[in-house]
Amino acid sequence: MRTSLLAIGVFCVASAYARDETVLILDKDGKVHEGQSSLSAIFVNGRKIALSGVLSIHSGEPASAHEAARIQAGMAGIQAYKNEIIQSDARRNRDAAVEEIAAIGIPAMTPLLRAYKDTDQHEPRPLYRLFERVMPSEADQLDRTASLVRLSTGELLRGKVDAFAVTLNGAKIPWQNIRRLAVRRKTVARFVELHSIRHSTQIEYLDTGVIVTPESNITSKATGFVRLSWDTDGWASDANGLKVPGPNYKTNLVDGHAFGAIVGRIRSSGEVFLVGAQFSRKGLGTGPLHLAVNDNRHWQNNLGAFRVALQVTNAYDAGAAQ
Repeated sequence: MRTSLLAIGVFCVASAYARDETVLILDKDGKVHEGQSSLSAIFVNGRKIALSGVLSIHSGEPASAHEAARIQAGMAGIQAYKNEIIQSDARRNRDAAVEEIAAIGIPAMTPLLRAYKDTDQHEPRPLYRLFERVMPSEADQLDRTASLVRLSTGELLRGKVDAFAVTLNGAKIPWQNIRRLAVRRKTVARFVELHSIRHSTQIEYLDTGVIVTPESNITSKATGFVRLSWDTDGWASDANGLKVPGPNYKTNLVDGHAFGAIVGRIRSSGEVFLVGAQFSRKGLGTGPLHLAVNDNRHWQNNLGAFRVALQVTNAYDAGAAQ
């Protein structure tokens, strides 16, 4: 009887500390599912890992027919995009393709590598940068089909994930239908760098790697200085942007916000909002958080960068900032 009571006591303690994790799943049909899961652990290369210690899982399984078509169409759209004839709608379409291919992830590695040409004109070009969004160099290896598991300790694992199933809101989602799974964190904090050319609104936004939710509170503080016209100080600014028009210009605004200011959006299709040197807001919606330096089509003479301390509550850490 004494042993039975002890066993019951251990079970009760374990139950008291057990908790369901809230997860966000992207399936191979491009649909997003969110909810609480009772899945407690996964196995990677035979190693058991508690789900609470997982940031995100990126499946290396072959692309579905839907994904293969989206990768092909997206890459064609990105390659057809020309900076010198850019219009706002064209940028949005290109950015949407980048966002979708990055979310599909590992199956896009080989199509991307085959698309690159041996020229000296790699950056700033979203197609070239896209590979690092799909696969961080630290986790790259010869086996392009290995899945990627990111842990809260900072460890990146590539290899075989044993099949599992997640039940969300009464629906069972098997591993073979999962492309990406992220586990919600109370807080995601990181430093990111916004370069005035690479992360100009005219080239592409920085994907912070953070997926926000309607409950998320986003706070940031930026330091740094950018020059939008090399030796002309009237075109230099902190993260709040120009206060007055630059020399030979009639307005300090472009696309509704100050030149040189940090701006953000949720998803490529989201409304652009001012972030500036300090920012705190919640209720911005659901999706990846993007940041950029605001500028017009004459971005080629930019210099400098901003360093942003970012903190987001009730969010998903889906990857490194790229």
